[in-house]
Amino acid sequence: MKYSLCADIMFVAVGEKGPVWPDTDGIIEGMKLAKKNGLTGIEMFDLEGRDLDRIAAAGKELGIEIRACVSAGASLLGDPAKTGELVSLFTQSVPKAKQIGCSRLILNAADYAKDLSAEKVLAAMEDALKRLAPIAEKEGVTVLVEPLTGGFFTSSKQAFGLIKNVGSEHVKLLYDMFHFQNIEGQITETIKANLELIGDLHGAGAPMRAELTVGELDYAFILNTVKELGYEGNFCLEFFTFENRDEKVAASCKVLPA
Repeated sequence: MKYSLCADIMFVAVGEKGPVWPDTDGIIEGMKLAKKNGLTGIEMFDLEGRDLDRIAAAGKELGIEIRACVSAGASLLGDPAKTGELVSLFTQSVPKAKQIGCSRLILNAADYAKDLSAEKVLAAMEDALKRLAPIAEKEGVTVLVEPLTGGFFTSSKQAFGLIKNVGSEHVKLLYDMFHFQNIEGQITETIKANLELIGDLHGAGAPMRAELTVGELDYAFILNTVKELGYEGNFCLEFFTFENRDEKVAASCKVLPA
């Protein structure tokens, strides 16, 4: 298994008008923090507004991979009126992701069409993902669909069913254990039943999105189970911390299987 750190979450600050996400320097600091703790990658949010050449160079210098990033238009998945815009924005994001050596782009459906039935939203998602799949295959990238706490998806069955219906090796689910603990629980059994459909794993202490050693999830047990299943993909630490960052990352890394 490979381990990564979400640089955006790790270095977000609180401003007068809400969160202040890190700039290019913050992303590079995330790389340095990952390397310091023996992690071999990071994940990041937006590609826009950041110096991608500097990020790519820093990754090579530090030996840190950028394993996933958020596609432009990520929130539009599930809105049939905006599927064309999503496809266009995703297509524009692919070369930018490749510029930093990243081959997996995240869609989160945060702005799905809330005035439509669940069936129609799922149909819109399936249509969009079937349009994105051949683009992803041609470009050698993977689309990751990430269900969020309080978002559209209400069960893993619903989410994995969508991925099965799309039927592409280039469209996978980003299974975030923090979010799915809030949505339904049953983390290890769900992973066991759907491992082949998972393209990335995220984790944070639940329900408060803290470090891995805090909350109701036993990450040592979960991750050892995942390792025994033969999972060789990525697990990303994605938790908030506004103080004692180094100590909390170091403590979290101690529960990661070797």
